[in-house]
Amino acid sequence: MATTTPVRTIHSIINDIGFVGHSLISISDLSDDQLYGLFELAKTLEPWNRSKIDLFPGAILGLLFFQPSTRTRMSFETAITRLGGKALVETNPEKTSSIAKEESLEDMMRCVCQYANVIVLRHYDDQAARSAAAVSTSPIINGGWGHWEHPTQALLDLYAMWRTFGHIKDLTVCVAAADMVEARTGHSMAYGLARLGAKIILASRSDRRTPPEVMAKLKDEFGVVPEEVLDSNQDSFNELVSGVDLIYLPGCSAPKGATSDFYRTIMDDYYVRAETLEAVRNSGRDIYITHTLPRRAGEMDLRIDDTDSQLCFRSISHSVNIRMALVASILGL
Repeated sequence: MATTTPVRTIHSIINDIGFVGHSLISISDLSDDQLYGLFELAKTLEPWNRSKIDLFPGAILGLLFFQPSTRTRMSFETAITRLGGKALVETNPEKTSSIAKEESLEDMMRCVCQYANVIVLRHYDDQAARSAAAVSTSPIINGGWGHWEHPTQALLDLYAMWRTFGHIKDLTVCVAAADMVEARTGHSMAYGLARLGAKIILASRSDRRTPPEVMAKLKDEFGVVPEEVLDSNQDSFNELVSGVDLIYLPGCSAPKGATSDFYRTIMDDYYVRAETLEAVRNSGRDIYITHTLPRRAGEMDLRIDDTDSQLCFRSISHSVNIRMALVASILGL
């Protein structure tokens, strides 16, 4: 008698992920199976990332953003709306919330978790964010903490890779920035790439190289020792990236000012030329580049935007459904 394959429903995929009620503080909070389960759920939810599926009517997603944001905040707002819930948004809490009246972040969290089923927190101090997350009775999603990690950005970029290549294992990815110390998205992405079996090249200046604690975690937790390429010039960097599958530019999260100005002066050595990618594609091999955005003038050749190599903006189309998947997996059905 012929056997039939069980139908995979949204409900069954969420149950199989097994993340209901959990917080996402680090990309390491998700197992390999959970990552791939989220990818499957996100792909299943893709038809609704421009419409609506009322899975969670009445659910409230709290968004507390102590740093500027466009894509992370708006994609989470969109995600909960597409799922049938609503967003409770605070975009300038140091001026418009009781933080301005010297309320502690912990006390704020103790209150907001009474309103929201899940909270997305972006904060400039990862230690303060961790302390606040510890007192919440609602699950917390790290929306970018200090220079430490930005796990949902890594989740999005890993998903975009999976949708582009069909796999992540054995791909070669160059994570490159003049300053890898403050590249929190680069740290999270390196962890995700390591656990899913990609080869990692970390390119930066030697005085702003990937922090020792990130390198130690890659080795101790995932058994991966990435190749480090330090102090490239523009020619040697473009030669390096011509041999990879994906160039990942985590950029600089600093606002306008002295830190940003310093970054601008050192990033020319890590400028990706359109001619480099064109030559690789003309040789018959696919190569892609993505930037976590926002990008600054001079970080990459803008002519790449109109080529098949560009994933920066194409990946944005995936940002809603992967965050729909994450929120759904935490809320549960």
